[in-house]
Amino acid sequence: MKRIFEYVYPYKNRFLVVFLVSLLLAVLNLSNAWLMGRLTDAIFYRTKGLPISITWDGQTAKGVTLNLTNEKAWGPSAESEINAELERMGFKVKEIRIKQNVAIVEGNTPQGFNRDLLEFASVLQGKLRPQFGELEVFVSAPEEKETPYQLLLFTGTYTVYIIPLVLIVVFFLTGIFRFGQNFLLGSTGQKIIMRLRNDIYQNLQSLSLSYFEKNTTGQTGQLISRILSDIDSINYLFTSGIQDIMLEPIIIIIGLTWGIILNWQLTLLFFLVFPLMAWPISYLSKRLRLVNKEIMNSTASITGVLEETLSGIKVVKAFGMEEHEIKRFQRETRQNYSKALRGLRMGQVFHPLINFTASIAIAIFVAYGGYLVLNQNLSPGEFFTFSFLMSSIADPVRKVGSIFGHVPKALAAADRVFELLEERSEVPEAENPLELTDIQGKVEFEQVSFGYNSNELVLKDVNLKVDPGELVAFVGPSGAGKTTMINLIARFYDPISGSIKIDDHNLRSLKLSLFRKQMGIVPQETILFRGTIAENIAYGKIDASMEEIVAAAKAANADSFIMKTPEGYQTRVGSRGATLSGGQRQRIAIARAILRDPRILILDEATSALDTESEVLIQEALERLMKQRTSFVIAHRLSTILRADRIVVMNQGRIVEIGNHQELLAKNGLYAKLYQTQFRNQEEHP
Repeated sequence: MKRIFEYVYPYKNRFLVVFLVSLLLAVLNLSNAWLMGRLTDAIFYRTKGLPISITWDGQTAKGVTLNLTNEKAWGPSAESEINAELERMGFKVKEIRIKQNVAIVEGNTPQGFNRDLLEFASVLQGKLRPQFGELEVFVSAPEEKETPYQLLLFTGTYTVYIIPLVLIVVFFLTGIFRFGQNFLLGSTGQKIIMRLRNDIYQNLQSLSLSYFEKNTTGQTGQLISRILSDIDSINYLFTSGIQDIMLEPIIIIIGLTWGIILNWQLTLLFFLVFPLMAWPISYLSKRLRLVNKEIMNSTASITGVLEETLSGIKVVKAFGMEEHEIKRFQRETRQNYSKALRGLRMGQVFHPLINFTASIAIAIFVAYGGYLVLNQNLSPGEFFTFSFLMSSIADPVRKVGSIFGHVPKALAAADRVFELLEERSEVPEAENPLELTDIQGKVEFEQVSFGYNSNELVLKDVNLKVDPGELVAFVGPSGAGKTTMINLIARFYDPISGSIKIDDHNLRSLKLSLFRKQMGIVPQETILFRGTIAENIAYGKIDASMEEIVAAAKAANADSFIMKTPEGYQTRVGSRGATLSGGQRQRIAIARAILRDPRILILDEATSALDTESEVLIQEALERLMKQRTSFVIAHRLSTILRADRIVVMNQGRIVEIGNHQELLAKNGLYAKLYQTQFRNQEEHP
């Protein structure tokens, strides 16, 4: 939750506005209950009359003050005085009822008079005087223009016309404010999601190569699922979730407060029912969060299998493995179905559970409220208002309860997303890195050892010095450590022990981004991105002019085939350069490196066979590329080896021989054996 708050806090002003609008919406929503209650009373009391309780000695009831004399007891004169006073105030008396505890003088004892109370009062004061009294009077407001407006709200027929108009205004304002709130929340949520996606992608770009090599092709699909699907799930927290968290509790609080004012006994029932709702919801929400995390992991696995299979579809078809892949995919979907079904069962328990407990509460409220109306402790309008309040509260309670269903899913997604944000590079930047802007190209390995895991070393105590502008070719059997050497030079990894120096500076101390800008790499498998040929050539130097791009393409012997494409340099190459041949992709990769003009060049020669013309063109391009640059080549072609200033022969993680072609042949060591088995055939059949 702390990480989520970090993304919400910058938009605190927006959420404050949403909170204030939520307050207003809560008032507007609940005002409907008050208006409908008044409308009910207006219709009901127009025929029956409005009941008001009157206690004399200058007491006030329902906004009506009666100034009866202190000596006045109940009798015909008192009744006349009450009638006159009420009519003077604009009321029309329909009926007067005497409650049992009304004080009277002797001779006017109504049915139900408490004789003991009379005797007790007589003893205290020496003579009988009316110390207290209560009447229930049913009145209505005459339909006259001079009748006060506040009286019409209780009994006038004008109310029947006024309140519906007020309701229309209330609903209109509710719609306007609801739209504003939803739009503000939605746009804010999208801003947060955009920032979160960008931060995750930025963090992924900062991770070392080891992270991505651990996360193989199938797991790449899981990364994609986290960035897309999981973040969409988190969006609930910033939109509907915040709306439910802000608005619904306000409605509940205001509704309950109003309910207490109307009748605290009815409101108390809500608090008795609510704990019965809270415990199972809390228990199920924890279980549901775990299940939702399993579902997301399973969905990510499906994405991984799909991405892996589609990217390797040529291999699948070449080996006739379609049926195998179908079964593998079905196995993953079955597991996902099983987990999703479990989550569905648990998720669907929430709504019936909430609705059931809410129904119990409403049933109790209606039953007890009806009892109070029958006993004249609530007016019909107040009962309607209370019922409307409880129904208005029931939906917010359901939404607040459903938060416990949605939030676990969103938090499970957040856990997976923030795991990516918390990943840190295994190749960290120095605290105060050295900004080496003009590398000469001197490279030195000093007692370097390295292993991709702690159990096995791939390089062991390697020492090597390379002068600026020197061409070094690495040769050796598979697994000898050649690729690891160039990975360490590029600082894709850091050695376990020893050090690598660039121009006599420890590579760890250099600003990594600035160092890599002065380095060029031509990988064994050329990777092209969606876009035009020109954009792919300029990938390492995006501000390059068109003239520079064309010059680099010509130096790489790529201009001739580029100009034959439909739109020349603006021809789109498709995903991974699917519209180009292997030789064409290699020449674009070489042009990319030439345009970058690096001081240190790393070349992993392609092992794939090319036609003679393409081979010649590529060799010419490579020769131009490697001139006057410190170059490291994993060599697979004899022509490259012969051009090398030095050949470094590796075996089992160690350098076993160093020299040029003739010197190493004369030693009759490992290089001579490799020459006889791998390279001599190229010399005989160039």
